[in-house]
Amino acid sequence: MKQALKPEDIAIVLRPIGYEDAWDGEVGVSVIIPEETPVPFEVSMHILNMATMMTAFLEVARENPDIYAEVEDHRNHTLSLYSEEGLDVVQDDSVHTLNKWTKTEGSA
Repeated sequence: MKQALKPEDIAIVLRPIGYEDAWDGEVGVSVIIPEETPVPFEVSMHILNMATMMTAFLEVARENPDIYAEVEDHRNHTLSLYSEEGLDVVQDDSVHTLNKWTKTEGSA
């Protein structure tokens, strides 16, 4: 999937680390912020705060398996609701392909 970021986008990027050998599940997390954006500074900072809070989840979850399980249950429940409303999620290994009802334009 190839998609260019828009000037108002802030993106969270996940990258597998050490997958060339026997991958142990380590994931690198980055936040991409545009150099110039039409979004007001206060709004950008709020979105950046949300993005960094989301990235912090991985580290907290590593130390607190119960939190990971709770979030996973919530995610599974949310996906089941969308599925009932016509959202088709097709899983092939670790790739989830979504239908036209998603905002990911087909893949995530």
